[in-house]
Amino acid sequence: MKTQTLRAEITDENQLKQALQIPDFQYIYVPERLLTSSTPEKDRIIIVPPVFLADCEQHIGKRLKELQEMGFTHALAHTADHILLIEAANLTIHGGSRLNITNSVSADFFAEQGFADLILSPELTAKRINNLQTVIPKGIISYGKLPLMITRRCPINDGKPCNNGKPCGRTVTDRRGKTMIPLCSNTVELLNPDTLNIADKRGDFPTVDFFLLKFTTEKDIIGVTDRFKSGEKPTGDFTRGLYYRGVE
Repeated sequence: MKTQTLRAEITDENQLKQALQIPDFQYIYVPERLLTSSTPEKDRIIIVPPVFLADCEQHIGKRLKELQEMGFTHALAHTADHILLIEAANLTIHGGSRLNITNSVSADFFAEQGFADLILSPELTAKRINNLQTVIPKGIISYGKLPLMITRRCPINDGKPCNNGKPCGRTVTDRRGKTMIPLCSNTVELLNPDTLNIADKRGDFPTVDFFLLKFTTEKDIIGVTDRFKSGEKPTGDFTRGLYYRGVE
């Protein structure tokens, strides 16, 4: 039987502190802005650069090299634009879900580019995920609030640029009365009000190598991780994403 591991993607310093206490996490995906020379367990950290590089490419290229000199060895490629920057910094490349990998051909293409592993598109069904073959490890987002929209301009603050990554405390309400939280960095992501959770459905994904837990607004990620590991059936407002119904 395939050995399957857990990974975490975090958003703030409190989550990073907790994630480092959880030995089950093979890797922890961390925004580059949170990393310093004093960050422990650097070989377990995957640097997460900004999604868009239009106004910060030179800065991020320099920043990746600085982090490599501090001892970090891994970085995430959101898109193909990140590959040259990560290679120039002599870091191991990990593929993110925004690469939109949906079949074996695209997965093997990135394997040929030297990627260590890939997070598959969350738009795939469980059947297609299990049928996808690739020579490098593949994983799926298995917990978290997925972005419904990503924008350079804030839909809340009259289209002005994001407030330097600081939460404004405001939200958007959809037609059903559900609250969508903005996640800010150099962009704004409006998060799905329902949390993706397949803790009790992991057996439906026997071919994946790792499950990614994506933490955004959670305060207690240790508790969430324990419940996920135990296979506890989720309660409240949750979704199975597109894994069982596909793209409509």
